[in-house]
Amino acid sequence: VLGLDFPDRAQLYHRIDRRVDKMLDASLLDEAKLVYDHRQTYRTAAQAIGYKEIVEALDGNTTLEEAVQAIKTATRRYGKRQRTWFRRDRRIRWVNADAGDAEAVAAEILSQLETLDAYHS
Repeated sequence: VLGLDFPDRAQLYHRIDRRVDKMLDASLLDEAKLVYDHRQTYRTAAQAIGYKEIVEALDGNTTLEEAVQAIKTATRRYGKRQRTWFRRDRRIRWVNADAGDAEAVAAEILSQLETLDAYHS
């Protein structure tokens, strides 16, 4: 199992922020309004990161700008929890996703594993 790692947390956070901005550009606000308008039907979706923050803004409990910042913060926290969870899995071979040779490193790891599998067969 290969895992992509971003050792530079600032770079990871920058990527998360950019991704949230792209989601907003790709109609996250419209989707959240749809969930909001049908919140009795979409109760689970209304609790998802992104939707729940925008719903707070639509309810007037916060501004849209604050909601966007809350989405970015919640996404960072979720990423940290994922990283903590997956770090416990010893099967994962980690590859630095920011490295220019990440694809080559991943291919080398897979090649080594295939060689080990062939040897043990």
